[in-house]
Amino acid sequence: MPKRSAHRHAPEHTDKPASRGSAGNPWLLHAVVFVCGAILMGLEIVGSRILAPYFGNSIFVWGSLISVVLAALSLGYWLGGIVADRWPRLHVLGVLIAIPGIMIALLPFAYPPLNRAIAGSDLGARLSPLVSSLVLFLVPSVFLGTISPFAVRLQARAVASVGTTAGGLYAVSTAGSIAGTLLTAFYLITVLGVGKIVHGLGLTLLLVAVAVFLGGRRVARAAVAFVCAGALLWAMVWEARTRAAEPGLLLDMDSFYNHIHVVDDGGTRYMDFDNLRQSAMLLQDPWELRLRYTRFLALALAFQPEPKRALILGLGGGSFPKRLYRDFPQIVVDAVDIDPEVLAIARRYFQVPEDPRMRLHPKDGRRFVRETDAKYDLIFLDAYNSDTIPFHLTTREFYRELEARLAPGGIVVSNIIGSLRGPQSAFFRTMYRTLAESFPAVHVIPTYDVSGGFPLSEINIILIATQGRTRLTRAELMARVGRVGGRLVPASDLVGYASHLLEVPITTSDVPILTDDFAPVESLRAS
Repeated sequence: MPKRSAHRHAPEHTDKPASRGSAGNPWLLHAVVFVCGAILMGLEIVGSRILAPYFGNSIFVWGSLISVVLAALSLGYWLGGIVADRWPRLHVLGVLIAIPGIMIALLPFAYPPLNRAIAGSDLGARLSPLVSSLVLFLVPSVFLGTISPFAVRLQARAVASVGTTAGGLYAVSTAGSIAGTLLTAFYLITVLGVGKIVHGLGLTLLLVAVAVFLGGRRVARAAVAFVCAGALLWAMVWEARTRAAEPGLLLDMDSFYNHIHVVDDGGTRYMDFDNLRQSAMLLQDPWELRLRYTRFLALALAFQPEPKRALILGLGGGSFPKRLYRDFPQIVVDAVDIDPEVLAIARRYFQVPEDPRMRLHPKDGRRFVRETDAKYDLIFLDAYNSDTIPFHLTTREFYRELEARLAPGGIVVSNIIGSLRGPQSAFFRTMYRTLAESFPAVHVIPTYDVSGGFPLSEINIILIATQGRTRLTRAELMARVGRVGGRLVPASDLVGYASHLLEVPITTSDVPILTDDFAPVESLRAS
């Protein structure tokens, strides 16, 4: 029986070289996938700031962004493999990089009117940010998703080494994604405006495309990409110079937590976070409680007429804390806000004092409550991120931690934004039910008179939770505030506010109790 030749069964593909046009500079390709990975994640991080002024900063925004980017990567990986097998040329990779570079660099010119239109169409809290994410980020992210598989095709010299090549390039791309995430989140957002960051991401891609074209000896295409980068840079400078300054604008900045806007308008100074008004100060009388709901907070005096210590979670412009500080010389106020920039702005622009009686703490509210040993007569909850309360400040466990920080007879006063009746009332009723789980009596005081019927729109609602089981009637609350005096607000105004006390039962059987394990705050507000 004849012997079979040894080479007959050797795998024919083991040392098959890549086609001539597919060969790529390994250092260049590794640099390309690193930078493109960083750009994609930087765009995703800054995307939340693009959407927040129009749709808030809820879990729906982040869910939309993450889903769109993942969908784009899936589609990009697939299309990138197809294109790479058909046209394995370095200059084609350059085109795949240049196209999203132009699109991303142009985004700051397009997203404000687009987001305003989507927000105005009232698609809902879930669908609106999803539609905006699809329109703004899907296509450039698909192009960026093609880069890694295309680079693998160019770099692979033999089929036997494809696994090693793919693993190495995807590892470098992931490292770039990590770097882009950290650089954008930890540094760029607080140094540059959102528009400048996005412009910069696009211009960086165009410069990478120039390098790729030069690596493929396509000088003409490199020159075109370079001219495009220069034209976009000129457009950025021209737009910045010709943009009309907002009348009265004092500050427009991004912090780690908020987009903060401070403006003077009609004798009043306002502070806004994204799409929610936070504070207002009358320039002629900085101590006046300008926003209506802050005046209702003074109803706390009906339960604690001579407080010695107060805790405020959520500072904003500090209108109520500083008035409390002025009108009660014996009080010590601890004002807590997670955003150090908010504290600095409150001091600089809203004349919030800082001394041993007014102490400002840059810390998460729940963390502060856990770490302090102080006992408080008054605790005020007014911490809103955009238009949503951070979920960990809404749960039964948190309210029990607050109860442990109250002095005898102390109360908790919570400002929420919600609807009293109708299909949009689930958030308010859930908050009420959860608070009632930890405190024997909870008083509900809308900031608008509901004697003529309950408004279906959202309003500020003040909840006052007490340690005692006695629930005051409207007449009893009005009588109490009439004896308080004119501190914070005139006594006659306070009597009028007390007349808003709800005396009808609040239906809570169909809403959940919020816990650390289950607190769908955004869903409740959207329902």
